[in-house]
Amino acid sequence: MSDFNKSRRVFLRTAALGVAAVPLARVATHVPAARAEKPRAEDGHALDYVNDGSTSGHEKYQDGNKCSNCAFWAGEVSGGWGGCRHPQFSDVLVNADGWCNTWVPGG
Repeated sequence: MSDFNKSRRVFLRTAALGVAAVPLARVATHVPAARAEKPRAEDGHALDYVNDGSTSGHEKYQDGNKCSNCAFWAGEVSGGWGGCRHPQFSDVLVNADGWCNTWVPGG
């Protein structure tokens, strides 16, 4: 086999690997929308939400109820703030110690 054919095969193999790597690079650098930084909910955001459940004067609040042990809790994103699966909170992060009047026992 001539040197020309060898170098052509090496080039074609390298090019094929490079083309195959492009979709993998996009997946590796993709940040899912659920994990993208969202604004933090403020007291009164929706459903009588408060960032510290222990300060809630709401009649439904019971000691120990907080976002991090609610069925809607989607997990911490950063620094004690995380996602909530309730539709009213889809656009914000909630505090792990927060509470709202739709709290249900869970995680």
